[in-house]
Amino acid sequence: MRRRVAALILAIGTAPCIAYEIETLDVLHDDGRYTVNFSVRLAAPPEKVRALSTDFEHLAQLSDLVAESRVLAVNGNVTRLKLVLRACVLFFCKSVRRVEDVVAEANGDISTRALPAQSDFRSATERWRIQMEGNGTRFVYHAELEPDFFIPPFIGPFIMRRVLERELRESAVRFERLAGLP
Repeated sequence: MRRRVAALILAIGTAPCIAYEIETLDVLHDDGRYTVNFSVRLAAPPEKVRALSTDFEHLAQLSDLVAESRVLAVNGNVTRLKLVLRACVLFFCKSVRRVEDVVAEANGDISTRALPAQSDFRSATERWRIQMEGNGTRFVYHAELEPDFFIPPFIGPFIMRRVLERELRESAVRFERLAGLP
């Protein structure tokens, strides 16, 4: 009995501390177009979150969805980026490519616009807002995505939300770990 209690105390004492909070996660679908919004609070400071978010050659360290990220060109505050994203649901996996221009805005926001001719998206725009909140960061994301491949409309939003929720949890832990938090 003492060994079990000691093992339980040891397990509790060494369990990772969850310092993030997923505040919102919405996935909407309308006529082949997806709107994704989420807000996550992280214990990591905003300057570290922004630095990790703009380390374009190493985005795979933040998310398992990123199979490849490569900078193609830089022109001032605009970075042309090639992404290969890979998601799996049960035994079905899909890889998609997206070439996009990423803009580091003066206010610290980051916006992206896909180049449809070089992407598997008819259109894709994103805006990342990385704000200080207390001692940590609020990471707010908005995207409008129109894939150039078929996603069943009745299950697409459900699957996308499920995959994103899992990735948000894993990415939040990675952000905090890479920012030097326990």
